[in-house]
Amino acid sequence: MTQTRFRQIEEALRQQIIANDLAPGVKLPSEAELVEQYGASRITIRQALAGLHASGLIEKINGKGSFVTRPSERSDLGQLTGFYEAARKRGQTANGELLSVRTITPPPFAMEALGLSEGDTLVCATTLRLWDAAPVAMFMVMADPALMDALVAEDLETNDVTSILEERLGYRLKHLETESAAIAATKEHARRLKVDPGAPLLRVRCTPFDIQGKALCCAELLFRGDRFAYKAKVSR
Repeated sequence: MTQTRFRQIEEALRQQIIANDLAPGVKLPSEAELVEQYGASRITIRQALAGLHASGLIEKINGKGSFVTRPSERSDLGQLTGFYEAARKRGQTANGELLSVRTITPPPFAMEALGLSEGDTLVCATTLRLWDAAPVAMFMVMADPALMDALVAEDLETNDVTSILEERLGYRLKHLETESAAIAATKEHARRLKVDPGAPLLRVRCTPFDIQGKALCCAELLFRGDRFAYKAKVSR
């Protein structure tokens, strides 16, 4: 189905915002300038801008014009992904130790989430996470080389991935898919987390999606059951 003209313009502007060609805080061209740029009527331009406003991508300031909104100042997608922030809220000192950054064959869950094919590879950064100097979790984030370079450059030892994506790299997250399970610690997990082999761990797999529904990366967190508890409030 052919898109209506205002949808085409809305999508063109949306892509510029998502790609940071129109960066957060930037003022959009005036309606008159957009009319000239796209060869459309003022009503069509207003419809396109209304769609962007409804999506939360722009805001209109009376007397000044339309501006690209900034991603959430705090990417609060839950305690499981906001590890450092959750610890700080509890008055604990949280930090990480970057153990490795290496190219891997993606595990099946990452291949499915990211739509990868046989033979594709990802770069995986593994971090040991500590609360008050005690190991609490191992964190593995997997992404394409370009995104992983950007994530590592923004310091995975003190910043949560979702915060980096939105606050530092300009991505706009729509939702997060998670899956939790209890597993037994391997010898490597046990050595890093200072538990006995076979000790119970909480494994959480996470995939953040951008505003267009594209999976950006995959992560796996392994929490010590004796040092971490997850609480949630479910409303209807």
